[in-house]
Amino acid sequence: MNLLICKEEWRIGNSNRFRIVDPIKVKHISEILHKRVGDRLKAGIINESLGQLLIEESNSKEILGTYKTILKPKPRFPEVQILLAVNRPPTVRKILELAGTWGIDGIRFFLSKNSRKEYLTSPVWKPEEIEKELIEGMEQGKNIFLPKVELDFKNSLETILSEMETKQNVHFRFLLDRKGKSISRIIEEYHSKNTEYSHIRMFVAIGPESGFVKKEVDFWKGNHFESVSVSDKILRTETAVAFLLSRLEEESLFKK
Repeated sequence: MNLLICKEEWRIGNSNRFRIVDPIKVKHISEILHKRVGDRLKAGIINESLGQLLIEESNSKEILGTYKTILKPKPRFPEVQILLAVNRPPTVRKILELAGTWGIDGIRFFLSKNSRKEYLTSPVWKPEEIEKELIEGMEQGKNIFLPKVELDFKNSLETILSEMETKQNVHFRFLLDRKGKSISRIIEEYHSKNTEYSHIRMFVAIGPESGFVKKEVDFWKGNHFESVSVSDKILRTETAVAFLLSRLEEESLFKK
């Protein structure tokens, strides 16, 4: 844990004091980080700020401390929205953690033709499980921005995409495909047509383990999604997501 995310339910009244009673957090802070009364922890408040928590009381069951804001960071650039077909639950957990680590804007899960519906019985889809994976990633990556996660297992791709498009303007639409173009090439082409931009938002469509069927690929391409490749190797879904996000971290990619 590189950052302690202070949850609102830990807050004492309207103060900047927090009571941590999560046994895993208490044990980690005390036994792994070896923090004692008077010590400070790197901490953050979701979607608000980064700062420090001064430990004022500590025992085997709870830790009390006062939070002090140090800075208010900006959300990630570019803003990334992932449209992800249902995958194996362990894969979903890894992607949720990656999403929290990197600080993407959101993920929308949906059923594709090759998604296995029996995966929907997994506890990974419970709100508390989703939050747990996201926050673990956020604490690893020192990120305070909580990705928005939506589960849409009933609507068609047309309805899902239409609903998302009505809420926001999108600059890039990517479809992960080993045979697609490189991200840098697509962005260079965009630069050649656009002289100014202050914000970049992108949608990224990612299929299940066995990929999208032809009809689905045609749907994405018919809605201006460009095939992009992050490797010429066949990657696991979570590895492809990691490769994609690492490429988007390159500052030079968005500088002209």
